[in-house]
Amino acid sequence: MNTAVGFIGLGRMGLPMAQYLLDADFSLSVFNRTPSRADVLLQRGARWATSPRALAEQCDIVVSMITDDAALRTIALGQQGILAGLKQNGIHVDMSTVSPDVTQELVPLYQERETHFIASPVFGRPEAAAAAKLWICPAGPTAIVDRCRPLFDAMGQGVIVVGEEAHLANVLKLVGNFFVIAAIETLGEAFTLAEKGGLKNETVLDLIQALLPVPLFQGYGSRIAKHEYTPAGFALALGLKDVGLMQKLAKDVVAPLPLADLAGNHLRAAFARGRGDLDWGALATVIREMAGLPSGVEEPQ
Repeated sequence: MNTAVGFIGLGRMGLPMAQYLLDADFSLSVFNRTPSRADVLLQRGARWATSPRALAEQCDIVVSMITDDAALRTIALGQQGILAGLKQNGIHVDMSTVSPDVTQELVPLYQERETHFIASPVFGRPEAAAAAKLWICPAGPTAIVDRCRPLFDAMGQGVIVVGEEAHLANVLKLVGNFFVIAAIETLGEAFTLAEKGGLKNETVLDLIQALLPVPLFQGYGSRIAKHEYTPAGFALALGLKDVGLMQKLAKDVVAPLPLADLAGNHLRAAFARGRGDLDWGALATVIREMAGLPSGVEEPQ
């Protein structure tokens, strides 16, 4: 591939995504807050950049996969940010879970510099990223999204184009994550009710297999039934952040979101008990405790 690509954010999602770009023969430069995370990529021929700006200066397309709005602003803006280094007609494609607000803030700033910012969040846990099975949801001008398609094809199993307005991809991501947190809340309540009523978790899992044969319910159902919350595919603390983004969006557009409010309270209670680093399926631990059952996790000392 002749396209020079930069990647920022080599966490449990970003690292395997970057590895697949190398597999597809893209010329890859990388930057990460913890440099050692890049070692495996550097050994395979990726180049290290000393800052987001330095990375952008040598790339046609920069991909970011970071934690939140503040982190995105940090890598995008300022003297050492992506925008300061991006070439004319260069692209910054952010694949993180961030608010529609920050995308709407960044798009015109990039346009002023004759560059492009698009949002392209993904659906899938780290194991999906490791298998190139992510669903990728870009939004932005069609020609710009098309320039990024070879990257998307390398990292995922499919692309769902959201539209021309970049922030709508962030809206879709929050809607999708609402499905997930609603399922976790449902499963947490259901397994608690079943256990209090005398059923075995295996029987409930059989019912899920029969009635809800989809990865969302099967995956989280199995984890909740077995109290498997480590390693965290998606940390509870990040889930709490995402529910906050959902709630803000609901407030902005005047839409009721009572189930997210309920799940958010349970996530907050779990976080207060020191469970922020567990998978966000650990929301179920609080529901168990409310029913008089043990949490199912070993508490930090």
